[in-house]
Amino acid sequence: MATTVVLLAVFVMMMGNATVLATVGLFGRAIGLGEIEVGAIIASSALLFFLTSSWWGRLADRKGRRPVILAGLAGGALSLLLFVGLFTLEKDEVNVFVAFVALLGARILYGILCGGVQPAGIAYMADITAARDRSTGAAMVGAAVGLGSMAGPALVALLIGRGFASPVLVACVLTALAILAVAAVLRDPPRAPRAAAAGTSTLGKVTPYLALAFVIHLAFAALQATNAFYVQDLLGLDTMTAVQRASLIGMTFAASSFAVQAFAIRAFGWRPVTLLGIGLIVCLLATAACLMAPGFGWLLAAFGFLGAGFAWAQSGLVAGASLASNGDSQGQVAGRLQAAMAAAWIVGPLIGAAIYEVSIKGPLALAAGAMALAMLGLVVRRRA
Repeated sequence: MATTVVLLAVFVMMMGNATVLATVGLFGRAIGLGEIEVGAIIASSALLFFLTSSWWGRLADRKGRRPVILAGLAGGALSLLLFVGLFTLEKDEVNVFVAFVALLGARILYGILCGGVQPAGIAYMADITAARDRSTGAAMVGAAVGLGSMAGPALVALLIGRGFASPVLVACVLTALAILAVAAVLRDPPRAPRAAAAGTSTLGKVTPYLALAFVIHLAFAALQATNAFYVQDLLGLDTMTAVQRASLIGMTFAASSFAVQAFAIRAFGWRPVTLLGIGLIVCLLATAACLMAPGFGWLLAAFGFLGAGFAWAQSGLVAGASLASNGDSQGQVAGRLQAAMAAAWIVGPLIGAAIYEVSIKGPLALAAGAMALAMLGLVVRRRA
């Protein structure tokens, strides 16, 4: 039951985040914001994740997984509630600059308080799994991430007809219910005493995984910030139809990612480095397919394959970093890994938005280049 509650916490956090990511871009465009402003809103929480994730991870090692997860869920619920209020406003009711600052503030709140949920969840799974099962444990957290990322766009696709605020409100209510479940059920498992200088001995072994995480997530950050725009501009759609189509693409990506992490990784039992290699190859091929997409069906299928590749790569990253770390510093290592991913989400949306203004296929080309670079880094590491 406790494991289910941990995975539920990760799920609702990702679902709430996904509803915001699926709506804030086109809501911003509808009230007069440009691509750069939207990219800045998305990137703000990543900056704060970068600054706070390691601290949250260390706190999870010192104080336990439960309080860190509860704090993150509370922050997520409050941030979502603010977005609900903002999304009810009409273009003629707000000053564009004021709206930008308000949206930015709601996202900053999310970034300050929510950075510990996933590291604490990963650390919890490491606490209760043996080394040989670490990839499976990492994949379970990844499956919760994928399912939440799928549920968010699904909510948007179903409820966008009722307005931008409706799916975000549902996500907020579910997050509040998850807080009650965690408070009632979750207790921290016993852990081994901390070893001296654990963080110092661990960092060097984990550093290659941090670098790979940054490069891979840079690609996905650039795509996330511009995906809805790409769908709208490539297919010539109105705003609401573009939101629905982009949400379906996001849902397909997440569904594919969830299926791989929930079933395939456990079935095959491959080592983390093998998972990484397969994931990067699939991502590179899928990105190339997105560049050649002649229509919505092709684009939908290509993003499905991209989600599968992401699942393989992400599980390899998390499991590899966990196995490279000391057993008493799992929260710290998970926090560092999330910080590396967040660093990519700081610059990725801004770079993606800037490139998009030059070419609508620019972010996809950037993603393909990032995957190729990560593959080269993996080959170099294996030969070292």
